Amino acid sequence: MKPLSEATQKAVFQVLQYQFYPKGSIVLTPGKIGECLYFVEKGLMRSYYFEEEDEREPREITAWIVAEGGVAMATESFYRQIPSAEYLEVLEDSTVFTLSREDFLELQRRYADFARFVLQFTEQYLLIYDARTQLLRMRSPLNRYLAFDRQYPFLRGRLSQSILASYLNMSYYQISRIRTQIARGTR
Repeated sequence: MKPLSEATQKAVFQVLQYQFYPKGSIVLTPGKIGECLYFVEKGLMRSYYFEEEDEREPREITAWIVAEGGVAMATESFYRQIPSAEYLEVLEDSTVFTLSREDFLELQRRYADFARFVLQFTEQYLLIYDARTQLLRMRSPLNRYLAFDRQYPFLRGRLSQSILASYLNMSYYQISRIRTQIARGTR
């Protein structure tokens, strides 16, 4: 991505808010409007929601995971200003810079290089989304797991088995069996 001009960088840093969130913090809940972008400096965040397959036990689905250098948000809620259908959760003690939607829009309006940056960011986001959909189209849980591990080696050991299972659209037990197979070398 092209660097921002000095003037744009100064304007951005004037409106960013530095935040620390301890592990387990929920920064957005369903029904609330996503008013911020979260630039993750250090730590890990995820978005999740519940699928109501069975009234007795809704299934948790992890929609995305964001580590250092990534941007977390409730996408539809942020852009359309509608109530979120998802939770944003902090998975590790995290330091983030938040940018309000109002400041985000004003920076785009005032600084053409920031608008280009947002366009480049959107392209990156779409590529990540496309890689995720390709991952989920893999029929074999083992291949899905191995592809995830290749694409995101920096997440190794940082996710609970249940979160990884919900991200890869498989059960906790499938993840457990796959890890056992890999450890034994019998895959």
